[in-house]
Amino acid sequence: MSPPALTTWLILALLVIAVLCIRMIRLQQEGREQQAAMRLEKEKENLRDEARRNEMLESILQGLGDACLIVDLSLQVIFANEEVRHLFRTQFNPVGKKLFEVIPDHRLLELIERCRNERRSVEQAYAINVNPGGDNIEKHIILNAALIRIPGPRDRECLRVILRDETEHHETEQIRKDFVANASHELRTPLSIINGYLENLIEGVIEDPAMMQKSLVTMQKHGTRLARIVEDMLTISRFESAGQHEGAALRSSHFECAECAQDVLDRLAPVIEEKAASIVLEFPPEGSTMAGDRFYWDQVFFNLIENALKENSRAGLVIKVGMKRSPAGIELWIEDNGVGIPRSDLPFIFKRFYRVAKHHSQQDIKGTGLGLSIVRRAIEAHGGTIFADSVPGSKTVFTISLPAEVIPAAA
Repeated sequence: MSPPALTTWLILALLVIAVLCIRMIRLQQEGREQQAAMRLEKEKENLRDEARRNEMLESILQGLGDACLIVDLSLQVIFANEEVRHLFRTQFNPVGKKLFEVIPDHRLLELIERCRNERRSVEQAYAINVNPGGDNIEKHIILNAALIRIPGPRDRECLRVILRDETEHHETEQIRKDFVANASHELRTPLSIINGYLENLIEGVIEDPAMMQKSLVTMQKHGTRLARIVEDMLTISRFESAGQHEGAALRSSHFECAECAQDVLDRLAPVIEEKAASIVLEFPPEGSTMAGDRFYWDQVFFNLIENALKENSRAGLVIKVGMKRSPAGIELWIEDNGVGIPRSDLPFIFKRFYRVAKHHSQQDIKGTGLGLSIVRRAIEAHGGTIFADSVPGSKTVFTISLPAEVIPAAA
C-alpha cells in the first residue's frame, strides 16, 4: 500500500474512533441526566408522600376531639389543633409560640418539662382557670404527654401533649353525688319524724287522744311527702333515660292544651278554694291543639300552678295560664301576682332540691324540691325552653317556648 493510501486509512480510523468516543460520552451524559431526573422525580414523590402523610396526620389530629400540641424539645409549638384554641379561649395561632404563651398554668408546664427531662410518659388531672375576657372559667382537664419521633428528612424528637377536657363529665359526676346526698337527706327527714312518733306511740308516751290524732296526721303528711319524693325521683330518672335514648320516655299525641290546664285546675280545686285564688285562662279561641306527651304536660302545669298556690299565702292571689301561637312555635306562660322570687335565687330554682321558700312557717311540710327540675326536664324533652322572671312583691312569670314541631300541621 502506498504511503498516501496508508495515511488516508489512518485518518479515517481516527475519525471513526473520535465519533465513537463522542457517542460514548453523549451516552454517558444522557445516562447521568436520566439518573439525575429519576432521583429528582423520586425526591418529588417522597416529598409528595410526606406532604400526604402530614396532611393525613394533621387531619387525624384536628379531628381528635381533644386539644393536641406537638412541641420541640425547646418547648416551641410546631403544631396545635383547633381544640387548643377552644380550650384556652385564645384568638392567636399557637404555632411558633413558646409553650408558656399557650398554656397559662405553671403546673401543666412543669409536668411537660418532667416528661422531657425524664424521657417518660406522664398523665395528671388538673382543675385550671381559663380567663377569656377577664371572666374566670374553671375547667377540669387530663394532661397526657409523651416523647415521640417524627420521621422524615429532618428526623427529630418532639413532645406530644394531649389535653382532654373533662369538665362536663366532672360536673355530671358532681350532680350525681349532690343528688344522692340531697336525696338521702330529704328521705331521712320525714322518716326520722315518722319513726319518732311511732316510738312514742309504741312506748305509750302519747296517751292523750287529741295528741295521738295529731301525731297520726303528722305521720300521714310526712308519709305522703315521702311518696311524692320517690315519685318525683322516678320521673327524673325516666327523663334521664330518655336523654340517653331519644324519645324512649315520651309518648306523643295531639291534645288540647287548654283542657290539660283545666284538668290540673280541677285537681287543685280544694287548694284554690282554700287560698281564695282567682284563675284566668288566656288560650286562643281557635283552639290550643299541640303535640306532646300529655302525661308530662299534666306534671308541668300541676307543678307550676301548685307552686304558685303553695308559695303565696296572702289574699287576692291571681294566677294566669295562657298560650299564643307564632310562626316560630308556641309560647305558654304561668303568671301570678304573689310574693315573687328574689333575683339572687332565679338562676338556681331549676336545680334539684333547691328551695326558696324562706317565708314558710316551721310547721309547713316542705315540697320535694324536685318540681321545677321535673318541669324543665319535661319541657327540654319536648325540644322547648323555660324562663323564669320575677319582681318580688309584684309578679312571677314562667315562660315556656316550644318549637313549631309541637304544633300539628292542621292547626
